[in-house]
Amino acid sequence: MSGFTIRPLAPSLGAEIRDLDLTSPLDRDTISAIRAAWLQHLVLVFRCGEISEDDQTRLAGYFGPTVGARSKQRSDGGDRRLMLISNIRQNGEPIGLLPDGELMFHSDSVFLEKPLMGAMLYAEEIPSTGGNTLFANMYDAYDSLTDELKTRVTGLQAVHVFDYETQVKSGRFDRSSAPHATHPAIRTHPETGRKALYVNRLMTEELVGLPRAENDDLLQRLYRHAEDSTHVYEHIWQVNDLVMWDNRCTQHARTDFPTGERRLLRRVGIEGDRPV
Repeated sequence: MSGFTIRPLAPSLGAEIRDLDLTSPLDRDTISAIRAAWLQHLVLVFRCGEISEDDQTRLAGYFGPTVGARSKQRSDGGDRRLMLISNIRQNGEPIGLLPDGELMFHSDSVFLEKPLMGAMLYAEEIPSTGGNTLFANMYDAYDSLTDELKTRVTGLQAVHVFDYETQVKSGRFDRSSAPHATHPAIRTHPETGRKALYVNRLMTEELVGLPRAENDDLLQRLYRHAEDSTHVYEHIWQVNDLVMWDNRCTQHARTDFPTGERRLLRRVGIEGDRPV
């Protein structure tokens, strides 16, 4: 029974899913219909009411093996397949990852040989304002590149590094201590066959083989293009929202929010494959 409703949210990407009960197992037709909607709209927003951690991981598991935090593990006894994203502190320490402030555009775990296919993020507590998630369509970003930029980028490989602190402070990464991986700057989606721009402001360090000045200039041009508002849907969170995005053809970012207000979301990742 796949009788849920779909409402597009923005011209470039995003759709709202209603009339779907996620507290019980789904049948094969419903799962297939969700996957088709996901591939079409890239970002799905489920207005599903309150769901448990088990409900969330069960839904993610329909699409592939699930992945939790790769670094800091949960200490509250909860399901380790779910990563907490929160600014709530206990004994002065955040209970989750990525606690405060804004976050630049990125693709999740692109610094790994097999980045995530996608992820599902569920909102338990949200601030009164801010903390919105911006999603950018990298199909549209690639398709709208000038012929000159397409020619320059096609065939290039990009190095991506997980090292927020060094990057934020100096603009460079420390590869000797930080996980890193090299992937095509233009990747082909394994299910749709469409090409997507695959460099991002937060984690991409360089395009292999280019002189530093040319490298920096080209990456900045690509970042600005990828983040253009014509490619973006801004999600303003409501409590109990569950958002699912295709990490192979989108980037996302977070807007700032008041430091004195609580924010708590839980994320489960879905394993991906090697970009080509």
